[in-house]
Amino acid sequence: MSGLAAGCRAAALALLLGTPGLADIAAVTSQNAGMLSLIDTDGMRLIGSVPLPGKPAAVAVDGPRGRIMAISVEDGRLHVLDLSGREQAAHGLGGAPFGLAVDPASGHALVTDWGGALREIDPADGRALRRWATGATPSGVAAGRGVIVTADRDADSVTIIRPVGVVRVAVGHHPFGVTLRGGRAFVTNVLSDSVSVIDLETDRVVATIATGERPYAVAFAAGRGFVTNQYDASVTVFDEASLSVLGRIETDEYPEGIAATADGNRILVANWFSDTVQAIDPAGMAVVETLDMPEGPRAFGQFIGRP
Repeated sequence: MSGLAAGCRAAALALLLGTPGLADIAAVTSQNAGMLSLIDTDGMRLIGSVPLPGKPAAVAVDGPRGRIMAISVEDGRLHVLDLSGREQAAHGLGGAPFGLAVDPASGHALVTDWGGALREIDPADGRALRRWATGATPSGVAAGRGVIVTADRDADSVTIIRPVGVVRVAVGHHPFGVTLRGGRAFVTNVLSDSVSVIDLETDRVVATIATGERPYAVAFAAGRGFVTNQYDASVTVFDEASLSVLGRIETDEYPEGIAATADGNRILVANWFSDTVQAIDPAGMAVVETLDMPEGPRAFGQFIGRP
């Protein structure tokens, strides 16, 4: 993209973000294309795409602070952008950074490292503020209410981090994504075709939910949980209260990242192999819209936020 075109695109994004009543922004990483795309979730329209080199995959939107962060796995960088897609900084982290979440209290980046660690990074200058040991190959990470949880892929466990200490909990085979909801952690077990539900009061697995083949990530809306199944081209839906499976929604090929809008009216799914993002009506349990994306959308993390 030329400098003039990039400038015009950024100006248009900034104007749109200043519009009263704008819905949530979805920031979708396209790993193959090396792009970050911004979607207005209200009208399900692509606002624009900006280059993001280095094979970006994990992403986190910090709406209250007006920030998007993404990890490019090829060069080990943490990219920091504003909500119009302008890059503010790019920090080389070293190691093998992969998963990403925002600490809701501090706004710092929580970055998993496949070397067996979680790091807290100041997005302003890239400084590592804290480091915790995890199980082998930590992938997804989630944080909230004084707790951080990493899904430790090659350890078949999660690491639960609190100010008072660190706990390891065994889960299924190859845990990858983790989502916190209602005092519980929901962990996708890729090779067990299941979700482990951990009670964060007792740090025990209290339920296991059967999914489709190769579950990747979980999101919640309308009192239901939605799990992307990579190999099934589907989303498994379960009841949040009873944890019983309610059904299955067919999607495009290789669904990965999944997130809900703040009002719970839409679930968005990034389909890696189909180069699409699909919107699901959580009440009707159906795909209602499909949007073409740059090649290889993954959007691993909380990729939706409200400005």
